Order: sequence, then structure tokens, then C-alpha cells
Amino acid sequence: MNEKQLNTEDPIKRFVEKETEMDEMSPMNPPEAFAPSTAEPVAYNDMAPFLQKLMDEHKIFIEVLNKFESALISWKKNDWAFNDEIDNGLKELFSFIDKNTPVHNRKEEKELFPLLHKRLLESGEHSTADNPRTAIDIMEDEHIKVAQLGALCLNFLGLGSRIEDNKSREIIFELAFDQGKAIVDTMRLHIFREDETLFPLAMKLISKEEFEEMDTS
Repeated sequence: MNEKQLNTEDPIKRFVEKETEMDEMSPMNPPEAFAPSTAEPVAYNDMAPFLQKLMDEHKIFIEVLNKFESALISWKKNDWAFNDEIDNGLKELFSFIDKNTPVHNRKEEKELFPLLHKRLLESGEHSTADNPRTAIDIMEDEHIKVAQLGALCLNFLGLGSRIEDNKSREIIFELAFDQGKAIVDTMRLHIFREDETLFPLAMKLISKEEFEEMDTS
């Protein structure tokens, strides 16, 4: 995916500071969303093993997303007709979301996020609202969003396959396509934010001993 980089401001920090400008920071607006992070970079080899495992799982998810996106595009170009390659690309993502992402998300939400949220609040890395939000709130919201998008996409696919009227089926499949693209865009941005900003911040705010405790829990 070729994103033109127009803004060097930290994408997560900008996201939580501009809560009233959600459309501007939408995952559907990649030129700004994928701008380089201003968080101090940390090389993969210098990351805590707990974070390395999460990043390794991200790489696998990106491969699945790429296949899914390719299948979506082929499906639309093929006038919504399925074939084995399209079927496999679509099914692989839904299987991954069902079997793999809950385990991955639990590791983040139960082990990493609570402590990092606390440290972000303590260090001033939060919004200025009466009820301060940190990058963790955004990440957890996106976990829920992707699950919802996956359910919508799958339901539209099932409904469209049962509709006999060609025009109605095309409309429903177009909706399925849109939800599928939103999954790809949201997850690419989500993974970018975590790998490039959130995890480097975690390395700054969480001790080696605390990461080791996460690894053994």
C-alpha cells in the first residue's frame, strides 16, 4: 500500500488530542494516518521478548490481510463471482480473526495495556479531556471495531449468496466489499501505531522486570 507521508506528527498522540476531529484521523485517510512517528524508535532486536512476540504475530496478520485484500479486489473485478483463490483469501481472514486475534488481543489487553495506560497517564501522554484518554483507549476501540467489521462483512457475504436478484446481490456484495476494505485499512493502521509508536513508548515506560512478569503470566 503506497501512502504519501504528509505529516510527521505522532499519529497516536494526534489521534487522542483531536477527539473532535475523528473524520480527519480516520483509517480511511492514510496519507496523514501513516505519517512517521515521533516516538524514539526501538529496533526489533532491542524490544522486550514479550513485545517481539506481539510484533511477530502482527507480521503474520499483515500477510493474511494482504491475501484478503487481493481476494477482495479480484472478487470485485470478477463481477462478484467466486473462485477457489478468492474463496481461500476471504476464508483465511475470517478464520484468523476467529481463532488467532482473540488470543493476541487478550495478551495485549490483559498483560500490556493496563500497565501502559497507567504509565501514559502518569507521564502526561493523554488527551486533555475531563476524562483523559490514552493511546490504549484507541487500540482497544479498534479491537472491537475490527471484530464488528468482520461480523458485518461475513453476514453480508452470506446474505448476498442467498439473494437471487442480481441487482440486489450486487448491492449487498458491494457492502461486503466496503466492510472488508475497512478491516484492511483499520488493521494496517492499528498495527503501524502499535509497532511504531505504542511499543517504543512501552519500552520507555515499562521496566525489563515488568516485561518479564508479563511473559510468565
